[in-house]
Amino acid sequence: MRLLARIIGAAFGLFLFSQSAEFTQQYLQRLGGAADALRDVVRRFDEGASAEALTREEAVTRLKSSPDRLVSRQGSDAEATILAFTVTERRYRGLLDTAPLLRPFEALGDFDTEIAASALSDFRPALPVTPDGLALTGLGFLLGWGAGGGVAGAVRRLARRRKVRSLT
Repeated sequence: MRLLARIIGAAFGLFLFSQSAEFTQQYLQRLGGAADALRDVVRRFDEGASAEALTREEAVTRLKSSPDRLVSRQGSDAEATILAFTVTERRYRGLLDTAPLLRPFEALGDFDTEIAASALSDFRPALPVTPDGLALTGLGFLLGWGAGGGVAGAVRRLARRRKVRSLT
């Protein structure tokens, strides 16, 4: 029982940690694509503002303060797009600047749920052939082995307690 619990725990940890590197890579690629797309929109907005001798902030303020509701909404949309670009670019750069081995943990700390859900919907497990994938696989195995041993030990203690209680 104890060995089986360790093996099951280790296999689960091995799978989870080994695939975290691949998932993070796919998430990073999607995040980069989103940042590129938003960067293009913001760049075009900035060019339009610059053509009118306005800063980005001045252009957003002018649009938002327009009495025309459509134009005012465009200002709010531009502001939201600029914010989305800033956040997405920060997340993307943060992951790029993190060592590949630590990227899964960095991504967990600050991830875009929509992009992560899209990456997960297309995710297919991969073999851990990169150094970081192999390292995470080993870490997952060791943590799973320990967790399996902990579960087996807890079950064994409960069984001993029940046995002792039934004898008294």
